[in-house]
Amino acid sequence: MLPKYDRPSLADNARSAHRSRTMSATAIVATHKRLGLSLVSVLGILILIGAIGFAVAWLTRRTTVRIGQTSPGSTVPTRDHAPGGMPVVRMKPAPVSAGFDSCPAAGDGGDPQLNRLKNRVDTAEWIPVSLDSILKLSWPPDVVRHRRRSEWHRQDAAAVSRFEGIPVTVEGYFVGARQSGPESTNCHGADSRFRDWHLWLATRPGKDHRRAVVVEITPVIRVSRLRWTLTAVRRLARDSTPVRVSGWLLLDPEHPEEVRRTRGTIWEIHPVMRIEARRDGHWVDIQDSRR
Repeated sequence: MLPKYDRPSLADNARSAHRSRTMSATAIVATHKRLGLSLVSVLGILILIGAIGFAVAWLTRRTTVRIGQTSPGSTVPTRDHAPGGMPVVRMKPAPVSAGFDSCPAAGDGGDPQLNRLKNRVDTAEWIPVSLDSILKLSWPPDVVRHRRRSEWHRQDAAAVSRFEGIPVTVEGYFVGARQSGPESTNCHGADSRFRDWHLWLATRPGKDHRRAVVVEITPVIRVSRLRWTLTAVRRLARDSTPVRVSGWLLLDPEHPEEVRRTRGTIWEIHPVMRIEARRDGHWVDIQDSRR
């Protein structure tokens, strides 16, 4: 038994229990306050994240042209462009390539990836762009030193892919046309059926190629457009007839030495999918024209 002076009294027990209850209640209140502040903070952060996400989505929608289901020969209007005037396209159609005669889409050498792009056969909703906007496009210097795309640095490939593969339609004038020599794209075919046609498209009529964009007509496309002839194209150039060319934007790193000499850029429209001529105030597809 404890000595008398060590034995707690009933009053002491009561005071101790009261202090315990008071401390517990205080702890509970403090915990609730901290939890409340935490919940408010989390809620505020979530609201802020949501607002930022909405703003990004809104800005992206204003600066992006969506390419969804496509139809031949139609255009999609756009007012939103990257610096330089080119549209920003988030969803581009996957290339559909085909061989010609006995030559596969990958060709017989060179860069198989580039050859497949040159041998595209699919169409899209063509986006109107200016010729000047194509001439202003830059390219990473290393892509002309490492011309196989499999050797490109990732950042260089990303820079090119930002604009390559955009389905464009461009107005201008033909200032030249010729048949190319044998190329790996067409399995170095000696017959003229296997040759690309190189056309020069400029903002004004004449013969100056230095500020022109090369646009190319390929054998696999030409075989289904019997009214596309070099004679017809040269007549359009001779008569200074305004033309509208639709096709796929492509970076061809194989001709950097020609820039500012016989072309304005290594960006091309390749392949060309449609050619229209301005006649009597209307655009007329030359495939449907008898002139």
